[in-house]
This record gives sequence, C-alpha cells and structure tokens, in this order.
Amino acid sequence: MYTIDMHTHTLCPDVEPLVHGKYDPQANPYRRDMSAESRVTDGERKPTYGPMLKDPQRRIADMERMKVNFQVVAPAPAQQHYWADEELLVKLSMVQNDHVAGLVAGHPKHFAGMGTLPMAFPAAAAAEAERAVGELGLRGFQIDTRVNDHELSEPAFDPVWKTLARLGVPLFLHPLGFSHGQRLSPFFMINSVGQPLEELLAAMHLISGGVLDRHPGLKVVIAHGGGYLPFYVGRLDHAWKVRPEVRALTPEPPSAYLKRMWFDTCIFRADHLASLVELVGIERVMLGSDYPFDMGDEDPTAIVMECAALDDAGRDRILSGNARQLFGLA
Repeated sequence: MYTIDMHTHTLCPDVEPLVHGKYDPQANPYRRDMSAESRVTDGERKPTYGPMLKDPQRRIADMERMKVNFQVVAPAPAQQHYWADEELLVKLSMVQNDHVAGLVAGHPKHFAGMGTLPMAFPAAAAAEAERAVGELGLRGFQIDTRVNDHELSEPAFDPVWKTLARLGVPLFLHPLGFSHGQRLSPFFMINSVGQPLEELLAAMHLISGGVLDRHPGLKVVIAHGGGYLPFYVGRLDHAWKVRPEVRALTPEPPSAYLKRMWFDTCIFRADHLASLVELVGIERVMLGSDYPFDMGDEDPTAIVMECAALDDAGRDRILSGNARQLFGLA
C-alpha cells in the first residue's frame, strides 16, 4: 500500500539569523517549563535531529526505513516566533514558506509542503496564505494552538479562517508545550501531558467559540490524534447539554464536530486508533509520525496494520487516501 505521512517537520536555516539576540530562546512554553533533566536530554538529541530536519537525502532514507512513500512537510513549531513585530514576523513566515517550497521543488516525488503564518497579525497572515498557496504551491498551514495570549476563537482571526476556507487548504494545529505548564515540568509531562491538553483547549475554542460554524469550509487537522479531545468527548457533550454558556454559540454537541475535523495516527496504540476511527469516521484519520522527533512514531504504519477494526480499504484510506483528498495530492 502507498503511504503518505502528513505530519513531519523541517528546520529553516534562515530563521535563526533573523531572531538571534532579539528574544529569550527559553521563553516559549515548551522550553520555559521544561525540567533540567529534560533540557539535558533535548540537548543531547539536538545533533541527531539536525540532519533529519535539514538533509533531504537523510529524510528519504528514513522514509524507506519507516515504510513511508511520501511526506507532507511543515516547519518546526519552535520557529513560528509569534512574539515578533509585524515586519519581522511576516519575514520569518515568508522565509520558512520559501524554504518548504524549495524542499518540495527539489523532490516533488517525495514531498508536499505546509507553511506557517504570521498569526499575531491576521491581515498579514491572510495575505501570506494567499502568496504561499498561489505562488509557492503550499498545501496547507501549521499554526500553534494559541497566539501569544490570544485564543483561536477570537473574532480577530476570522479573516484568516475565511481565507483558508476559500483557498480550500487545511489548517494544522500543533502545540509547542503547554500555555500554563508550571506543574508539568517533571517527567517530561510538558510534552506527554501538556501538548494533548493544549490541543483539546484549542479544539474547544474552535468548537465552542463558533469558529467552525462561522466558517464551515475551514478544514482543521489536529496533531497527535486530536490530543484528549476524542477520548473525553462524552464529558464535553454533557457540559454542552446542561450548561447554557457552553452551547451559546454552537447548535450541536462537541462530538458532532469531531466528524468535521481531521486527526493523525500519532497515538501509538492500535486499540486507541480503533476508538478514534469509531468516534470520528474512517475518512477523518491520516497517517502521521511527527518525524523526526523522539515523541514521534518511528514505525507509523504498524498501528494501522495491527488495528483489527480496519479492513484493507480502511487501512488504505488512513495510509494515503484521506491525505490525498485533503491536501489535493495526485
């Protein structure tokens, strides 16, 4: 079966010179709340990640080992830098999008690209989406689950959602740590616990904040199987039922919106994959590894092949068919 890994990352070498000395590298939530032990581990693994993020031939060799035929490649979340002023942030987004487009142009049989957007400035983000799709041929955009202190449900972001819906390209939500992770420093919980919780929060802002109803054409993909959202949706539905403030902007319970979003398979257990498919539908799940990071799945096809709830047609949809359709791949 042909396989498309829709959740992978690259590192743009032009970003660091633009931001050097202008910010505290430890300020993003992932680094800010990380324990000393986890900082050591990250530092030890950084040299390993470098070639995987930057060398296309290394990526292609790893893809063969991972039984992956094709990758959708997005910028590394740590390079989004929403703290920057408008001029710098637009430039940072443009150089990352140009970098991804260059990687794709050099290896079109192996890669398609997602870009990033200067989300702190919605009008500029909408304009960059137009450029990146129209001029560079990018297939979607990865953003953080929060923009500085602003939630994705805020009406200020509506011009971005409207543009993405009109362009027909997906929005990929990918957190970087947890917005308030002071209790999550030990045991690498800043990632293993915090990021799935951050994904739940962002998704609920899109649902309960009425974003998906205001922009029904917006195609939202949530990393890491949607975080905790699909697996705790019963309590969320109950809150919608009994609390009027929860259902104020949404005509349907949260579970109804699961079938309007997409999710990757980076959840590591075949039985959890079966539950995800049952909750959201076979057409809403795509292969995703989070390459090349250690919290990614080094054998992403395994849980798809091991999932007893899937037949061959279902496996084919998850391994490639759904990504082909969502990203408009040949």
